[in-house]
Amino acid sequence: MTASHLEFYATHAISPVRQDITNWQRHVERRHALSMQLGIAPAMLRGRRVVEVGPGGGYNALYTASLSPSEYVLIEGNPAGAAELQENFAKYKVTCTYKVLEQPLESFESDETFDFAICEGVLSGVPNPEQILSKLVELTASGGVLTITCVDHASHFPETIRRLFAQILINAEHSIDDAVKIIDPAMRPHLESLGGMNRRYDDWIIDNLLHPGSIIPLINLPEAVAVLAQDFQFLSSSPRFTQDWRWYKSLVGEEFDFNINAITSYWKNMHSLLDCRFVFPEREEVQNQHLYDSFTEARSFVKRYEETRDTVWIERFTHVMMEIILDVRSFSPEIGQAFTEVVELLQKPNLSASDVANASAFGPLFGRGQQYISFVKV
Repeated sequence: MTASHLEFYATHAISPVRQDITNWQRHVERRHALSMQLGIAPAMLRGRRVVEVGPGGGYNALYTASLSPSEYVLIEGNPAGAAELQENFAKYKVTCTYKVLEQPLESFESDETFDFAICEGVLSGVPNPEQILSKLVELTASGGVLTITCVDHASHFPETIRRLFAQILINAEHSIDDAVKIIDPAMRPHLESLGGMNRRYDDWIIDNLLHPGSIIPLINLPEAVAVLAQDFQFLSSSPRFTQDWRWYKSLVGEEFDFNINAITSYWKNMHSLLDCRFVFPEREEVQNQHLYDSFTEARSFVKRYEETRDTVWIERFTHVMMEIILDVRSFSPEIGQAFTEVVELLQKPNLSASDVANASAFGPLFGRGQQYISFVKV
């Protein structure tokens, strides 16, 4: 994590990534399912050296620790997160050998490499994801596994829209607490419709709609692969959207490349990241690349509105939304209807929290958020 990313949390003395894990068995099942999708059997971590960057309060790290790695190094630069992590590890009586380092990744040095490197929920909130990835390359042993998460402009676009709504409802003078109180009634009905939600709503609002690191440009799978391609090969992802029908005996020499197939599969299926309720037939790569560019442009207008409070950026956002609606209607009338409702709300002279809360078409629309991606260092 960079200093700019950590500054927001440190300034407010928060770690807004808390989870409800009172049902421990359900938490284990979720994390186990994720590992399986990523091609990582639990026994693979037993007796291995593991490093995790940005574990926050350690809720997910508790599962990793339960798999009995020989050494577990956790690098958390946020003091509030590091303190909560220590508390959770003590509360759940973690028995593996572990070390919590309260420092940014950029200052971490190690003479040894790790069998598993984990970087979950970090790259989407930093202005230098390429630098973070390069550091992870150094820390991962040859033959080791690197797991990262990407949040891209498609999977996060519903939250980009919600962020614009939230920013219209508040102003720059509001404190974090006051802003959360104003935004919560608008977003609560949306979040209540999201199955499997186990985060606190106030944390979700802070992390997605208020945190300045959540509106910067995001890194998608092809961009992450481009940074890692020289050292890593794609292993798997969650959600799994790749198919590889090649005969394994042909995957030798120059044909031993899993990254290209992952990138191709991503672009053909990118539109399915837009709404977690649906999986759509593949589209032409160029179609989805054009659509992705529209998401990126619209997102930039939300950022400009936050910076200037000039409504011209809402108008420009609305114009791009009209183009997006024409495209998405070709594969999803439901998303087209939801985005049309968004445009109608943005045209209201005095948008209220109840207007947003009652958005019946848009309210249940959530993207697929983070894509978990595993790689093998070759």
